[in-house]
Amino acid sequence: MSIKIGIAGIGAIGSALARALTSEEGIGQYKLDCISDPDAKSNFNVPNVDFDTLMTRCDLTVECLPTAVVPELATAAFKSNTDIIFISAAALLLYPQIMDNHKTSESRIYIPSGALCGLDGVRAMRELGIKSAKIASTKPPLGFNGAPFIIENNISLSDIKDKTLLFEGNALEASKGFPANVNVAATLSLAGIGAKNTRVEIWADPMAKSNMHEITISSKYSTLTSRIENMPDPMNPKSSILAAQSIVSTLRNMNNSIIMT
Repeated sequence: MSIKIGIAGIGAIGSALARALTSEEGIGQYKLDCISDPDAKSNFNVPNVDFDTLMTRCDLTVECLPTAVVPELATAAFKSNTDIIFISAAALLLYPQIMDNHKTSESRIYIPSGALCGLDGVRAMRELGIKSAKIASTKPPLGFNGAPFIIENNISLSDIKDKTLLFEGNALEASKGFPANVNVAATLSLAGIGAKNTRVEIWADPMAKSNMHEITISSKYSTLTSRIENMPDPMNPKSSILAAQSIVSTLRNMNNSIIMT
């Protein structure tokens, strides 16, 4: 029996997921039933509906939206008790009402690893107590174009000639200043010791050809270090190609009889 998927947001990530679902190989028993995006350039031969209709049609919703729109989708999902995958982890920090509303819903929330690796180790270390957590993200300068922090501080990204530290603070502060860039920091904080205790550095490097994320986690018994370099998504340089594939991997894992966690 097929499981009906609805995708909210058909930008770079949503389009990549839709292509995977509608490809000849597909993703197990998951089938694309509908999308929700008034600006979608392609409907992938399925209905383009509003959020409420999406919930009535689908067994599982995948969120691939701008951060500011996520609360509206979450409200519709929780009202209908529809399970949902959130790729915009920063929204869960910026809009605490999302998690508050979830308390009265039967919906299950799934959060993919996005552009990160090593979160399985972070979750295991949390069981024994994490002392510190840090992530340093480096991207080409124009990948930060439009970020509130950049606008508020009148930073000219085109004038950056050397590797420059743009921001240093915690994951909540980073999510406010760079909502489209730091889902990785938000995801790490949710897997680890929380937004206010997760340190974040954001670097702009004109020589960078990829989006790089380095995490360092320390506990009494273990130290975890991880570095990953991802090519920016050609459709959206603020995101990495790996982000969409982490959703595909999550769906395949949910579909398998042997589940890797």
